[in-house]
Amino acid sequence: MSKRKEKIDPRQMEFDWEFPDKLEKILKERENLKDKVIAGPPKGKQTENEYDLCILLAAGIKKAVSASGLSREQIVDGINEYFGRSHDDAVRDQGICRNPLSIHMLNNYLSKPAEYPIPAYYLFAVHHITDCLEPAKVFVEAEGAKIATGGEIRQMAIGKLEEHLIEIKKLKKELKCQR
Repeated sequence: MSKRKEKIDPRQMEFDWEFPDKLEKILKERENLKDKVIAGPPKGKQTENEYDLCILLAAGIKKAVSASGLSREQIVDGINEYFGRSHDDAVRDQGICRNPLSIHMLNNYLSKPAEYPIPAYYLFAVHHITDCLEPAKVFVEAEGAKIATGGEIRQMAIGKLEEHLIEIKKLKKELKCQR
């Protein structure tokens, strides 16, 4: 037997015998999380009647109008311009072009939504004019989801890219160690 002592590097870590169990647990948690992300959030509670939905939608439109800083008259003008409506065209086209929206009708839509539910196609114009997605949130949140803006979507994409880069770095390290 040799009298020489083997020198072991003091910086060398000992093998963690529990590592495979820990790794398996993390992989299971990751799969569960992935399944939850795919399934999405739980659906929102259903409303008791359609009048509640009309009121929620009117409230969403009111928030969009107030956030835009525009008056209701400007909103009416914007809606009519968005759809290309005018009194002359409505008379001349006889049924092809609807009559323009009036401020009185918009006030009825927003003040008495149960009696005068706002037609859904007006939401396209409201979103465009106010540049606010508050009315759309009413639909989306009813299904338990949320609206993401363009900036938020880009931020999520950057997060996914960073996650992939971290995985690539780990794989590179493993491949270098196997050499």
